[in-house]
This record gives sequence, structure tokens and C-alpha cells, in this order.
Amino acid sequence: MRDFRLQRRTFLAGMGTTALGSLLRPIMSYAQTGAAPQRLLVIHRPCGTSLGTGHDNWWWPSGGPTGWTASPLLSSFTDGKIASLQNKMVVLQHLNAPRNMNWIGDKHGAGFLSMITPAVADTGSKSWPQTPGASASSKADANGKSITPTGGSADQLFLNNIPALKGPMGAPVPIQSAQLTASTESSDQTNDWHALKCVSYGQTSAGASITPLWPTASPSAAFMNYFAKSTMGLSQAQIMRMNAQNKSVLDFANGGLLKLQSQVPKSQLAKVQAHADAIRQLELMVGNIAAMSCTAPPTPAGGWLTPTIDTMSSQNPNGGSSADFGPLDAEHYPMWAQHKEIIKTMFQCDLTRVLSFTFGYGNSGIHFENGVLKDPALVGKYKDPNGKDITDANGHHDVSHLLNQTASVDAHYIIDKYYCDRTAELLAEMAATPDIGGGSLLDNTLVVYWSEVSEGSNHGIVDMPVLLFGGKFLKMKGGSFLQLGDPATNAKFNPSGGYAKGPPPYMSDFWVTTAHAWGYNALTAFGDPMWNSGTISGIYG
Repeated sequence: MRDFRLQRRTFLAGMGTTALGSLLRPIMSYAQTGAAPQRLLVIHRPCGTSLGTGHDNWWWPSGGPTGWTASPLLSSFTDGKIASLQNKMVVLQHLNAPRNMNWIGDKHGAGFLSMITPAVADTGSKSWPQTPGASASSKADANGKSITPTGGSADQLFLNNIPALKGPMGAPVPIQSAQLTASTESSDQTNDWHALKCVSYGQTSAGASITPLWPTASPSAAFMNYFAKSTMGLSQAQIMRMNAQNKSVLDFANGGLLKLQSQVPKSQLAKVQAHADAIRQLELMVGNIAAMSCTAPPTPAGGWLTPTIDTMSSQNPNGGSSADFGPLDAEHYPMWAQHKEIIKTMFQCDLTRVLSFTFGYGNSGIHFENGVLKDPALVGKYKDPNGKDITDANGHHDVSHLLNQTASVDAHYIIDKYYCDRTAELLAEMAATPDIGGGSLLDNTLVVYWSEVSEGSNHGIVDMPVLLFGGKFLKMKGGSFLQLGDPATNAKFNPSGGYAKGPPPYMSDFWVTTAHAWGYNALTAFGDPMWNSGTISGIYG
């Protein structure tokens, strides 16, 4: 007798080879699992804040732990001008970076590594490992750029160990993880300054080699990499025809199943019916494809941006001066605007579930006074707390190192506000976008928004400015302002003060806490035990 046994997973996977697979990925994913996607989005902004300079109220809310009033900077996410996300966010205060200030190595690079990769043991001034082949002078330099991590970054560790981040059962997402940046300098690999530029590091298993995952700066390159295989160059009319073809595929498959019902043994009828039910589920979703379609983002006016090649700063083997970044400043905002659409669409299409983004590298020389804020879309929109325009013409990194000067403190406020606004724009759009399986894109994404230092001029490692958004599937307690640690101990530390290391809890504790909320309980420590003080209560339900 002919074998009519059917595997629903194989059936759906086969359908994925049609146009259905390229334009209806999220629908296929939901049909296979019955669950909405789960995602991790890590967003980095450079050079910290003005914390510790007498302006903590610019960042930290007042009140708490619930019903708090947002600070001027955090109001980007709460006041409704851009976003109204207070009930979808968690503010963490007194969360510290797991590193010693006295270790040799660039302090911004050390901030990147300590916040996103396994914490290293404190074995003295040379605790940070060095990149193989690093020169003796770099290894001895208190600000050497050749420091490197001991393991993969948290996002990649989660990707390797949390099944939901790999993709729907039986159909892994096409792009396991993506890395993007709005700074050409951040993507430049000339001097291999990955500690200052990379947010993600790949490592397949403990002891395996560690690979810096350099971010892509060019929106045109990102578009080609992520969308060219599906709807590259198609008009809206062509996309609509493809959707009609998808419906035809469903009709054909459904007709075949109806015919098959009269031929299979009774023992297999239930399986055939299950496939027919899946088809009907897909048909209903295709009917509402306008809200949840997986089509490439529309081409922006003027086309996808190919950034100007940076020939001045770190691409010069003897370079690296942040003051040399000026010619590329005008592209910073347009690059972000295009990457924002790419990020949102990649999630909407279920092309990836793990993505890291950095606005700029640790020594970012992006100029705001005569650069970014001259963009026609931004002119006149940014004022300091006294209602005045930015007056410090230095690059961002230099501004952050002059926080003993009023003009620089006020300029840093404006730069902070700019980055909060940009992030709020993306999150607001994600919150307004329905996701397959229910909820919004933001509900089904844990967003971690962070910087590598707390206060720029001191490279502060206490009171790291970390915000969380979304994470509804983890039962994240949105609307919380959590003041962590021991108040008496916290009072002894100021981000701009003198100290070697801060008290617990640490960012490593946050990653372990998040792993457990995700069901990855095998992770009991992220790096050396001295920087792991236990899970943090109050973040997840």
C-alpha cells in the first residue's frame, strides 16, 4: 500500500520554497509554532552621559519604583511627542560595569567588553587579554586598543542557547544575527580596533575562537544583503501580484489535500485535516497581508545611502583622531533613518531575531554643532536645558571629556537627547506595528539600550545608564524604576569620582537574570564569578 503519512513540518517547509517563503515568512513561522517570534535588540550609544557632574536629574526619573516622572532625557520615551512607552520600559539605576578602572587598555573599549562579553578575572593591571599579534607598545599602553574579550557577546550566547531566537521550529530564520551602525568609522576594520567598535562577538562553543562581528554602516549594502533575494527591484504592483500568487499556491495546496482525503486510510485523515486547517489559517492571514506583509522596505528618496569612505581617521594606520571625522557628519542622521526601516522590516519579516546596533564607536568624533544638527530635518529642534543652541564644536568624544565646562555639559545633554529621540522613534514604530501571533513588534522584542561608560570624562563604571523596553513574553515589569544595590554603599560612589571598581549588581548579573527569564537556566555566571552576585529581582515576573 502507498505510504500516505504526512509530516506537517515538512509540508510547511516545502511551501516555504515558493514565493510564500520570501513574502510571508512571519505567517509561515506562526503556522509552524503557534507562537509569536521572540527577539533581542541591543542598541548602543557612545560616550555615556553627564551623570556625576551635578546633573543626574537630567537622566534619572524622580519617584519610583512605579508611577515615576521621567527626566528630561527619558521623556523622549514617555511624553507622547515621539513615544508613550513608560509602561513598556524599565529603568535600572545603580547597575555597574564589571571591570576595574586600573586595568590597562582603552577605557571606552573596556566599557564595550565589560558590558556585552563575559566579565574577566581581576588579575592585576594586565587583566584584559590582548589581540594576537598586538605590539608590545600597545600591550603596555594604558589606553591601548588591542584588548579583546574572553568569550562571545551576550546576544550571540543567547542565540546559541535559546531555541526561540534561532527561528521557528524546523525553519531557522535566514539571518541568524545582524549588526548595523550609523557611523562609517564604526565599520572600519583597518586597525582592528574591535574593542571600540563591535557590539557583537561570535563564539560557537566555550574555548572556540572568538570572532568580532563588525557592523555594517552602509544602508545600501545592508539592503542588498538582507532583502535582495526577495523583493529587490519590485514595484508595489509586482508585490501585489506576488501576494496573489501566494494565494494561488494556497488554493492549489488546499485542493490537493481535499483530493487526498478520499485516498488515504482513515488512520491518516486526522493528519490531512490538520494540514487543511493550517492552509485555512494561512489564507486568513494572507487576507490581512497589508498589516503583516514581509516585503522589503520602500526605496528612500534618492536611493539607499552608500556612505562616504573615511580616509582620514582610523583608516590611517597612524590615525584615529576623533577630530578627523568631520566630513562624514552629515551622513549620520540619514544613515540612521534608513537603518531604522531596515531593522523594523527585518523583524516584521522574521528575517532575524537577534540584532545589534551602534550609533557610533567609543571614540566617536561625530560633530553635532556644525554637523549632524545642520540636517534640514533637525535644524532648530535641539536646545540645552536653558533653551540655547549647542555651542561646543568638538566631536562627541571630545565633548564627553570636557564635562567640567558648562558649554560641553550642555552640548552633551543635546547629544544624549538626540540619541534618545532616535531610539524612541524606532521603538514607537515597533510598538505601533502588529506582530504575527499577537502583540506588537516591540512586545515581542527585548530591547537593551546602553552606553559603554556612565560619565564620559572619567569613563565612569558605576550607575551605567541602561534602559529596557518590550520583553512582554518574558513578563518584563514595564513601568518600573529599579534602584538596585545597597543604598549606603551606592552613596559612596559617583560616576565621576575616584574608585577602582564599583559594587554589585553588575551587567553580568543582568545577562544571567535575563537568561533565566528566557528559560536558559544553565547560565549561572557570565564570566568570572567575582563579577556575578546573583540574579536581579524586579525586572521580570
